[in-house]
Amino acid sequence: MGPLDQFILADDALTATPTGGAVAFRSHWYRSLPLSCMEVQLSLDGRPIPPEAMTIVVNGHTYPVEAMPGLIDEWLFITDAATLRFACTPPLERGRAYAVTLRLDLYPPYILVGPDQEPLLASSTVTRILTAA
Repeated sequence: MGPLDQFILADDALTATPTGGAVAFRSHWYRSLPLSCMEVQLSLDGRPIPPEAMTIVVNGHTYPVEAMPGLIDEWLFITDAATLRFACTPPLERGRAYAVTLRLDLYPPYILVGPDQEPLLASSTVTRILTAA
């Protein structure tokens, strides 16, 4: 756990939607990064949300989570939050608490490690009990 992990999921990060829910998150890195340098995994109450059921909303644009590796020109700025929208059955209930686990893997392209000079993996997994708004 790093010093910025506590800011990844805010108290009001979870929202119920008619088809599922949404989770707002912030990066735990000290610099802005393009979405192509990120991977996300989400689970609710221990149930993983499949990537094909999620979209990411950043800078007013919506993309399938599976498209993130190709999004080299779409950045998550350190002062902004991105939102993962997801479909689930049944949809989240407003006022109900859920255990939200978000794994955020970052691969800063300017820190290369190992004999193959691969980008560093800066991974964080945060679990919080959040009430859906």
